[in-house]
Formats: sequence, C-alpha cells, structure tokens
Amino acid sequence: MNAIDHPTPAAGHAALISRRRLLIAAGALGLGGCASDSLSLLGATLPTLGGSAGGNGYPLTDDQIKAIPYASMGVRIGSSAGVVTILASVDGQRLHWASADRIVLITERGRLVKTIGLPRDLLTTRFTDDDSLLPVARGERASEGGIGRIIDLRPKDDFGVPVHSQYAVQAEESLTVLGRTRTLVRVRERVTVRKWRWSADNLFWLDPADGRIWKSRQQFCPEVPAITMELLKAPA
Repeated sequence: MNAIDHPTPAAGHAALISRRRLLIAAGALGLGGCASDSLSLLGATLPTLGGSAGGNGYPLTDDQIKAIPYASMGVRIGSSAGVVTILASVDGQRLHWASADRIVLITERGRLVKTIGLPRDLLTTRFTDDDSLLPVARGERASEGGIGRIIDLRPKDDFGVPVHSQYAVQAEESLTVLGRTRTLVRVRERVTVRKWRWSADNLFWLDPADGRIWKSRQQFCPEVPAITMELLKAPA
C-alpha cells in the first residue's frame, strides 16, 4: 500500500500494526538492547543512539532506511542524536510522522503545524496567508513581516498567538541524503512573537522545481529547541 493512500478500515488497521512493529524495531536498534541506555530530552525519554550504524547520523544504515516500506523522516531536537520517524497517517496535506517514543510531528507542505508528546506541544496552526515557500524561493514573492499564522500551545495554555514571518532567500546548496545529492534553495524565515518578546530563525531547504522541502530547522516556541527534520524517503 502506498504510504499516502487512504486505506479501507481493515487495511488501515493492518498498516498501522505494521508501522508500530517497525517503530518498535527501530527503537530497539537505537537503544542497542539496553533499557538503561537512554536520556531525558525535554522531559521525554528518547533513546541514546550513540554512533550511527551507517555514518549518516541515524541508528539505521542507508540500506536499512531504504528498505523501510513507508515514507520516513530523520528528526533531531536541539543537539540530540537523530531518530528515524515513519509516516504513520495522512490527513489531507497533513502528514503524521511517528517515532518509537510515541512522539508525533505533523507537517503540512513541510511546515511543522502540530506536535504530540513534547513537554510543550504545538496544538494548532491557522494560516492567515498562503504558506507556500516556493514563490519566495523563486523570487516571485517577498514577505514584509506580516502575521503569517496563529498558533495555540499547551500546557501553560496560550491560545491565539500571532506569529510574524519575514522571508529571505539565502543561498543555493547541495544536500546529500542516502547517497543522493540534490541542489536546493535555502530560505530563512525570521519569526517574531511580540507577545513573548521572542524571535528565532527557521531554515528551509527546498527544491525550486516543485517546492518540496527536503530539510528544515523549525522552532515554534522558546521552551522547545529547534527541531531539524530531513526527508529520508519522501511520500509518493
């Protein structure tokens, strides 16, 4: 079954079981079979991956990642070691990426729009304008620092938080993932939340041909470090 197909209930249940088994196996590889070999990151227990099995920053080799029958994404939170997540489900343009540690990151066209399992979660994201970075990367549209989206967070409930965004094309770069090199455009998003008196720089590496974001570094609040996401096997 294609990872982005909408399955029947029976097929979807079987696929979900397969994904769970795969995540458990990936988690076991990351833990190296030792339950005590773990670290507490942001209040959540994540495996200590140590050295990468394949020298790619993840606990799986390139061949093992390529053999995963689902779309997959590498994730790092702050300076943590990398973990491999798989595409667990699809809701329209929203992709749900799950880790063996029951942390779920939900993206929409590469943008992180919701999280589950972090000490402070991004509950909802409501866009006030077209969030596509492709016109920015092509130089067809520039941002003047307007409110790009409104977010809700929990715990320490904070609802209706405006996020101001301003974009700038920085450079053309080559990115190699699983032995394949792509020429991408790096776009910087300067985010400012005046309510918190806080700002940060998000980075996106995207293909100027179709706008697909292959890598990003995104931070949605000061309490959670920047989350780096890298597509290992893109959805069909």
